[in-house]
Amino acid sequence: MTGGSLAGPSLPVVGGKVLLTALREADVDRVVEACTTPEAERWLETPVPYRRADAESFVREFAPAGWRGEHDERVWAIRESLGGPLAGVIGLREGSREVGFWLHPAAQGRGLMADAVRTAVGHADGCLTWPEVRWACYDGNVASMRVARAAGFHYLGTREGLHRGVPELQHHAVRPAHGEPADALPWPDLG
Repeated sequence: MTGGSLAGPSLPVVGGKVLLTALREADVDRVVEACTTPEAERWLETPVPYRRADAESFVREFAPAGWRGEHDERVWAIRESLGGPLAGVIGLREGSREVGFWLHPAAQGRGLMADAVRTAVGHADGCLTWPEVRWACYDGNVASMRVARAAGFHYLGTREGLHRGVPELQHHAVRPAHGEPADALPWPDLG
């Protein structure tokens, strides 16, 4: 495999600022760069330390397996152009109907992730016919909370979760296909 696409969506999903495409072999280096930052180690559920072999497995095995129906998560690469570098990754988990995402440091601060989330959730609304898409993050991950709010999610509050085997507070939100949930709360002050 050189730089071509692996198993994944055959056509890109087009957003306002981004395209959601299949991951490519050439994305491995950008995955390593993104998943070895202090922020990634703190907020993501990836191995720590994150190694190149982890990125290779993610790109070559995990992501394509989801598109082949071998597990319930569909993962897209986020790009600013069809031939552009990997800006980030977004995934939809069918079992929990949840969205998860991360952005490469070089792509942060330009509204790309909020657009990617709106695009993926619109895909879920239109193609997967989910009644809602859920989102969660660990307490303190203000950047993820800002993305969820900007993408139209309704805040549902906090509850205890486990992160790397340790109890930790999680924030939760939902974006229903229609309307607003009755139990929606105001978003906390996100500075």
